[in-house]
Amino acid sequence: MTVEKDNGPELLGKSVELDILAKEASILEASENANTTRAFDNAVKHFTSVFGGRLPCRDEDLKNYLVKYAGQLSVSTLEQRRVLIGRWHKENGFEHNPNDSELVRKIMRGIRRKYGKKPKQAKPAPLKVIEKVCVHLDSVQATLGEDQSQRSLSCFRDKAMLLTAFWFGLRSDELINIRACDVKFFWDGDQPYFELFLPKSKTDKEGLGMTKKMNALANLCPMLALRDWVEARCSGVDIKSFRDSELPLFSGVNRWGGISESHIHPNSINKMFKKLLESGSVDPDEYSTHSMRRGIANWIIDSGASVAELKEWIGWSDTRTAMRYLDGKSSLPSKIIERKIQTGAFLDSSSAKRLDKG
Repeated sequence: MTVEKDNGPELLGKSVELDILAKEASILEASENANTTRAFDNAVKHFTSVFGGRLPCRDEDLKNYLVKYAGQLSVSTLEQRRVLIGRWHKENGFEHNPNDSELVRKIMRGIRRKYGKKPKQAKPAPLKVIEKVCVHLDSVQATLGEDQSQRSLSCFRDKAMLLTAFWFGLRSDELINIRACDVKFFWDGDQPYFELFLPKSKTDKEGLGMTKKMNALANLCPMLALRDWVEARCSGVDIKSFRDSELPLFSGVNRWGGISESHIHPNSINKMFKKLLESGSVDPDEYSTHSMRRGIANWIIDSGASVAELKEWIGWSDTRTAMRYLDGKSSLPSKIIERKIQTGAFLDSSSAKRLDKG
């Protein structure tokens, strides 16, 4: 005997409502950067579980939390958690927000003055470092020839990743989220070029994505490196199908040369980058994946571009953010002095001779 399901209008209506709610939840989840969500959860958990506070909280409670962890947590972390705890109150409909109180603001000002330090930044990776690693990868590839081993495929992938990350100043999450269909090659024009679509970016608050165009280069060309990686990945078979797919452009390669259909894990990128530097005889200690973003920012400015052009290419809206990425050694006085030395307007002949002798 079979029992018929009750598919009456009431039940169907409820099912549709649940489907809509589930869809809404997934859309809202996608609207926020994963790192922001993680930071929000960590702030709430630390305040309630570690500090022992209760939410909603009073101004005094948030003040005591900041005082307790001043000097233990970095100023930037405390700033972030103060804001996120305030956000918790706002999102949960509480009229009073302790983050807006003068008591909390005053304590935070004191913490900044007493414990504030210059943020530690990764050392910029200059173009010569990128070139050194690429030369090493090319030499390894040359010895392997047509071998489709894990090492060979990794060389193609790593060079393409390195040059793409450097020239476009990409963050790790932006790099690993690029899909095969996000890269379009245009070989037939007078000047071959390619377009790179970034589906996800920290600065793209509306989630619209952004497209960047770059011409082929005579040396250290990301366009050629990407083409070589795609051809090696597909072994020359069904390349068009892969290029039109939503598979990750940069995926893992196992020890047998098998290629994963999922992107590289975010936690692995920095280790991979340091390992690449080490293989190219570069000390990796002061570098991170962010070094490439700082490296291209310095290269752009040193090449004569304006800060406005730098902001447009990297995707910054705030000039202060752009300036933090520039190497302090590239000072204006040094450049003026250099120009005057070249024109002979700064040093006398004896000084010039001493400089020539080293």
